[in-house]
Amino acid sequence: MGQTLNPVDNIATNTNTRAFGARLRLYPFPIDANLGRLELGASTLDGKWLDGLWYNAWGVDFAYERGNLQTRGEYLESYRQMPAGTPSADNRQGWYAQAGYFLNGVRVPYEPDDFAKYLDKSELLVRYSGVNQRAIVADEITALPAIGFSGSGSIFSPHAREVALGFDYWFAPTIVWQNEFDLELPRAGGYISNFGGNNLPATKAAGATANDRAFLSQFSIGF
Repeated sequence: MGQTLNPVDNIATNTNTRAFGARLRLYPFPIDANLGRLELGASTLDGKWLDGLWYNAWGVDFAYERGNLQTRGEYLESYRQMPAGTPSADNRQGWYAQAGYFLNGVRVPYEPDDFAKYLDKSELLVRYSGVNQRAIVADEITALPAIGFSGSGSIFSPHAREVALGFDYWFAPTIVWQNEFDLELPRAGGYISNFGGNNLPATKAAGATANDRAFLSQFSIGF
């Protein structure tokens, strides 16, 4: 989930100074403890945007691997100080949690000859993700499919939730065919803003999230 990138170069318009940030990464399990590999992380980004108003963002994340199991997740929160006259501050949260399992070593009873060599290159995944934001801007909503975007308008809902089921096939350690089936979960709340007179937003209730479904497929090569 997320919004499409804005192709307009508005850095000079919307920023006043350079932003600063930091990243901390920790591995709490000793390698010889036979507990798998756990990575914990935290990061922050702080700066100013329109007319010197503050922008703050921070996040925490984890990644855990043990045998064929891989899990990871992240929580992000951002805060923007808004211009005078805006109803409230722009405070947003987003998160996801994902688990994947490689099928190498798994054997199916009465499997056909040579079936194991295909199973050994396969991975099953499941992910739950969500976003919370007070409002979204009507001009940003689009239903036109594009690269990296399925065309689902539900991702622009203020309180969207999604479950994704995935299947990856690894031709090599850096070559993978990724497939994903996404299910948007119905959820209500938040507002849609339309900027009118004096550039101040007029809002209306967004209503329930559309219960959309999408299938995404991509072929990736790493270097």
